[in-house]
Amino acid sequence: MEILNLGLHRIGVRFPEKGLRKGKNPAILLNDGELIEQLNLRTERAVLVGVSPNNRLSEYTPWPEPAIRPGTPDFGGQLGQYHRELNNEILPALIDKYALDTEKLAYGGYSLGGLAAVMSLWETEVFASVFSLCGSFWYPGVADFIEEHPLLNRSARVYLQNGTREGEGHNNRLSEAAAYAQRVHTALRTVCGAKTVFDDTGHHDRQNERFCTVLRWVEQIL
Repeated sequence: MEILNLGLHRIGVRFPEKGLRKGKNPAILLNDGELIEQLNLRTERAVLVGVSPNNRLSEYTPWPEPAIRPGTPDFGGQLGQYHRELNNEILPALIDKYALDTEKLAYGGYSLGGLAAVMSLWETEVFASVFSLCGSFWYPGVADFIEEHPLLNRSARVYLQNGTREGEGHNNRLSEAAAYAQRVHTALRTVCGAKTVFDDTGHHDRQNERFCTVLRWVEQIL
């Protein structure tokens, strides 16, 4: 796995098991890039790129909001700035270095990283596919925004997976995580034909299995 520093971020790049093509290569960008090593994620034919956050509570949230737990930091709402760095600095360097196919780029993440990826649908048309695993759609205002605002990237193939037991044991808005996720699934299934999956698990369950499933799906459509 190659490690790069691009813009302000640490980038991990894992080549596909079938090796790099002589021509252009499809690629999958992943928020919380350290998950590639932690879960030993692998792909058959797409370059897997992990972008590690400097402050995920800021970089993965679309607008500032107060913390939902006492004693924890507020949400910084700097997602727009993060996506500008991703699109203007990180991606161009990766496209040049690894001969990435600009028409076969996917972008996704887990939890807040999944929320960030989905919100890119209103910011850029760069990505052919966008996916979210256990996306944090409970974030204040997100479900309303998604229901009320037309997509920019209407051609992207979208995959959403959440669990019906997400939010169990919480006494704040996280307790309604599954209900907010259902709203988002319904909205995106309606407007762009998103593939939506609800399983019977909690937020942190079966991460590796979920990633393996979505990475196979992405590779099939790129």
